[in-house]
Amino acid sequence: MNWHPDATDQDRDPLAVENAIFEAALQVSDRRQRAEFLDRVFRGDPAGRQAMEDLLGMAGSSAAFFLEGKLRTAELAREVIDEAPDDWQSQPDPVAAKGEQVGETIGRYRLVRKIGEGGCGEIFEAHQSGMVRPVALKIIRRGMDTESVVSRFEAERHALELMEHPNIARVIDAGRTPRGRPYFAMELVRGTKITSFCDAQGLGIRDRIELFLKVCQAIQHAHQKGIVHRDIKPSNILVENVDGASVPKVIDFGIAKAMEGGLRVRKEITVFDQFLGTPAYMSPEQIDMGGMDVDTRADIYSLGALLYELLAGCPPFDTDELLEAGITEMRRVLIEENPPLPSERVTAGEGPRWQGVTPSAREKWANQIRRELDWIVFKSMEKERNRRYLTVNSLTMDLRRFLNNEPVIARKPSRRYLMRKFFQRNRIACLLSGAVLVSLIAGFGTTTVLYLREREAMAEQARLKRKTQARANVSRAAILLSEGSVEEADRLLRTNPLETIDASPEAAEVFRALGRWNAIFSRWQQAAHCFHLMNDANRLGDKVRMAEEVDLLMAAPAYLEAGDRDAYREFRADVLERFVPAQNSLQAEHLLKVCLLLPADDEIIRRLESTVDACRAGHPTRSGIHGFPDWNALSLSLFYLRKSDLSRAVREAETCLSYPDRAGSRVAAARCVLAMSYYRMGLPDQAHQHLDEARSDLHWVESQIDESGFPPIGTWFAWSVVRILVREAEGMMGM
Repeated sequence: MNWHPDATDQDRDPLAVENAIFEAALQVSDRRQRAEFLDRVFRGDPAGRQAMEDLLGMAGSSAAFFLEGKLRTAELAREVIDEAPDDWQSQPDPVAAKGEQVGETIGRYRLVRKIGEGGCGEIFEAHQSGMVRPVALKIIRRGMDTESVVSRFEAERHALELMEHPNIARVIDAGRTPRGRPYFAMELVRGTKITSFCDAQGLGIRDRIELFLKVCQAIQHAHQKGIVHRDIKPSNILVENVDGASVPKVIDFGIAKAMEGGLRVRKEITVFDQFLGTPAYMSPEQIDMGGMDVDTRADIYSLGALLYELLAGCPPFDTDELLEAGITEMRRVLIEENPPLPSERVTAGEGPRWQGVTPSAREKWANQIRRELDWIVFKSMEKERNRRYLTVNSLTMDLRRFLNNEPVIARKPSRRYLMRKFFQRNRIACLLSGAVLVSLIAGFGTTTVLYLREREAMAEQARLKRKTQARANVSRAAILLSEGSVEEADRLLRTNPLETIDASPEAAEVFRALGRWNAIFSRWQQAAHCFHLMNDANRLGDKVRMAEEVDLLMAAPAYLEAGDRDAYREFRADVLERFVPAQNSLQAEHLLKVCLLLPADDEIIRRLESTVDACRAGHPTRSGIHGFPDWNALSLSLFYLRKSDLSRAVREAETCLSYPDRAGSRVAAARCVLAMSYYRMGLPDQAHQHLDEARSDLHWVESQIDESGFPPIGTWFAWSVVRILVREAEGMMGM
């Protein structure tokens, strides 16, 4: 094989040189010129020439074959062309190599300024003769000057002219420059890419989804016209401000399709843009089939990847890492691996968007996208395209359901599906393991079944015995409680696990009494456990009675006094599900108080809005007892504190203070609300004054508790609420 005289063994690896010759030969479409090129390169090496001919023949029908080359191959391919003898191919025009310049006129367009450059070509702002509105003129690099390529541009332009949509940047014209380079004249969009726009404007999740839905409408319009974009990514969706409204514009529609197979450039990312798309947003079938048999579902995958980045702050896959790994590893990752869920990415704080953001703020964002939005993204980015949304409209409708708080179609993948995918990836290992497992089951099956049946029978017998004993203990404990022997009743029930006791009104009464008794003596762990079992038993009772009496008021502070915040949050979620909305003022006052002992997120605040209205209305209860305005004012002040409406929180707390309070617990709780509100309003002196008074009242009550365990005045659970709020205020003020 011959080579240019300046080349040495130290300069080039032989295998890389052969790859470069292969790439160079592929770029010669004329068979006669290709034969002349090979004759000169392989002069004196007929065996090498024949091997290269065979290799070129095998490459004719395999798209994946072209993608398996190294990055260096494309560079050396140009060296082969440049260093080959002059007479095998015409040399490029040195004037044309300089490219177009500002001020030139191309057809009907005068170049005003250069606004972009990439591996595919250059983009200029241009003015059309006789028109005021500027256009974007994209001029493709050398190598796209054949008649067949220009004819593809023309056919693509006619297809794109069918699209008339406010969120699609139209392709206006196409042609060829005087130097023979194809160009597109497109609508000029003066905007920023959608992800940068959302971050710069500080858009929330709902606003980001609304913007994304406009993009979906544009893509659906294109699909209805029979056009697939195939390169949806943030840089191809620009957002501009039109009359005060944010308008996304999808650009480069169909250009990747028009360029397919006709451009070879140096930048590896452009090669992927050309053949398939951008790796981080590219559907598995685009890389698995080399761009063949790609339909509208590829765009749905890319839309899912775009939604992923809008929600998580980073793309599902890192493009640089994919490119560094090479095409084989990239194919494996895109075809087999799923990225972390968007909510998991947010919680982990991955990506520059979350730098400097507190964990609590990240968790608040993650909570809003966890579950439904995670599932919607996952369904859009399914590896099997038959499992994705069938149309962009289906994706749009599911997002609308989410915004309207309606059930979405997307669901978390089942275990059966995940196991099937694992089996497909590890077929041989699974078959071997299955064969071993079948052998073991066949050998020990009979013995195992008999042993398990015996154990099951013994366990069932022991369970029935415990349940019988537990029922007897509950009846005995009820008698002891009626006689005032609370301690003996508590000791009796501890002889059996409390969980074995069947739920019943009698059991609920026993647990209520034992929970209250343990709470009075500050045995908070035992009290919280009893109240938990009381709540389970109360499910058989009247919901109205439960919401209007003190069961909920005792259980909520008991969990927090025991230090079990997770148990309190589960209890709060159960209360919201079972009792909201409230039916009257008394229920509303109780529900607000038990649900807001800890800070609440926006979803909880939203669900309690109707309860606030009922609390303020003061309608009579079913039992004829009117709501108490003094306690209602305290619950309302707590709601507005959690909502961060501090001025209204102060107003309601001051109203609460205006009512006389013989016990003092209500006033002390209101002072805690005032302390936290004033502190957040930047009034630390007033805040410390109210907190000191609340602490003073609490310390006096605690110092007066005798051996009975009861506070000298008021109820134990009301003073527990004060203690919980005092701790929160002290933590807020750094005391």
